[in-house]
Amino acid sequence: MSVPTPTFAGRSTKTVRVGNAGILTRGTEDLIIDQEAPAVGRAVCIESGGRLAFRRVLEVRVRELRLRADVAPFEDRWDGDIVGCVRPRLIDRLAAVDPELFTQTNWRLAVAGAHAMAARRRLARHRRVAFTTRALEASDWPRVRAFWRETCGKELHVEAQPRQQVIGLFDGSQLVGANIHLVFGSTSYSAYTLVDRRYRGTGGGGQMIRHAVGLARESGLDSIYVHINARNFPSIGAYRRAGFAERGWWSDAADPLASAERQWRVFEIDLRGDVETSLPDQAHR
Repeated sequence: MSVPTPTFAGRSTKTVRVGNAGILTRGTEDLIIDQEAPAVGRAVCIESGGRLAFRRVLEVRVRELRLRADVAPFEDRWDGDIVGCVRPRLIDRLAAVDPELFTQTNWRLAVAGAHAMAARRRLARHRRVAFTTRALEASDWPRVRAFWRETCGKELHVEAQPRQQVIGLFDGSQLVGANIHLVFGSTSYSAYTLVDRRYRGTGGGGQMIRHAVGLARESGLDSIYVHINARNFPSIGAYRRAGFAERGWWSDAADPLASAERQWRVFEIDLRGDVETSLPDQAHR
């Protein structure tokens, strides 16, 4: 959540309203920021990439802080200025007892919960669906936008583009999934993927990905990459089965603390090697 840097204007405290910014909050919450030096266990407020980010202090070194978000896969290092420290709430006092154990346990619990959810989805597969997939045209865009709105309740913030590649997933004539690729030069970015909740876990997502890989090869592209949340195990499995390999964690030099918050792993497939996925004469089934 992007929050402007607070102006203390001669005062020693400032209240900011934040949510989902690196430390656990009760939804969107008002936090009091005190102009104090960082200490182990405290939650610090940092300006990163023009926004406020929050981290738990694990260690104070001479020239840098060792930090970690409350639910994050790895630590951060920070050698710049800090805005201040969060006035301790009850959860901050609990975290301060052992901040390393607190943050590591939160992450392990989050990963275990994601594994349990993925396993439950696999066990709940009650049917096989005779999906078909096809590349969609610009004329299909109103249908794609309507599907997006109906399925997740949000608008699709992208318009049809000349070199865009969109794969639709169908159950009969009903659109039940879409995979949208944005093409930059010889590389394609799998930017948006959505499957109707009623069809998740039935293999439709993987079918769209395989079709997209075949279409990209037919189009002469060199590679496809995708960003996947580290706890989205079904999507990670689907892309790996389609031939994608992990390249590391996504990062942004302009906002160095964003990586631990977004928790995106970068996967890529090189299309210049042996052809493993090609398009059939008819739509994929």
